[in-house]
Amino acid sequence: SQRCAAVATPPSQNVMSARGLRRSRGPARARVRSVLDGAARRLLTTLALAAVTSGCALPPASLRGDFAPLTTAEAARGVQAAQPVRWGGVIAEVRPSRERTCFLVVDLPLDDVARPVRVDQSGGRFLACAQGFLDPSVYAPDRLLTVAGWLAGTSPEKVGGYEYAAPIVDAYTVYLWQPLPPAYPYAWGPGPYPYWGWGPGVWVGPGWGPWGPWGPGPWYRPWYW
Repeated sequence: SQRCAAVATPPSQNVMSARGLRRSRGPARARVRSVLDGAARRLLTTLALAAVTSGCALPPASLRGDFAPLTTAEAARGVQAAQPVRWGGVIAEVRPSRERTCFLVVDLPLDDVARPVRVDQSGGRFLACAQGFLDPSVYAPDRLLTVAGWLAGTSPEKVGGYEYAAPIVDAYTVYLWQPLPPAYPYAWGPGPYPYWGWGPGVWVGPGWGPWGPWGPGPWYRPWYW
C-alpha cells in the first residue's frame, strides 16, 4: 500500500549527504593531524639540535688553550703574565710593514667561542703585532679580531689629546672574524604575512578552520576537530 511504501522509503538525500560528509571528514582530519604532528616533530628536533650545538660551542682551534686571566687595563699598569693572553676587539688602526703588521685594537669582551662582543664600553686598547704583511684592505678598521700571544711591554699611544700606554701582544694567532649575516626579517604583528610558518596573525575569512589563522585557507567550518 501507499502507507507501507512511505515507511519503506530510503533516507532522504540530505540525510545521506550528511552521513557521507561525516565519513569524508575522517581522512581529512587524519591528514591534518599528520601534518601538524610532523611540524611539531621538526620543531622539537630543531630546538634540541640548537641546544646541543650551543652547549658544545668551542673557539677555533688556533684560539684554544690556557690563557692568563689578565685584562688590558692590568697589563697597561705593568702587571706581568706567566701565560699567553687571548684578547679581542674591533680594529681601530692597521700599521703594516714588510716584517710585521700591528693592529691597534679596541678591547671588547669575548663570548664562548672567543668572538668579540660589540658593547658600548671598552676595556681599553692594545697593540697586537704579528709576523709578516697582512693586507689592511682585508684586516680593515671596524673588523672584529681575536689574538693570542705573549705580552711584550707597552706602547705609548694617543687618542686626540689623551695619552695612554697600550699593552703590546706578540701574537702567534690573529683570527679575523667574518661578519654575521643579517637577522631574518620575521614578520610579527597583524597580518597578512608573506612567510610560511608559525606566528600570530589575523585571520580574514568566512570562518575558522582546524589550523586556526596559521595554515592555508579558507576554512568554512568552525567546528569538528
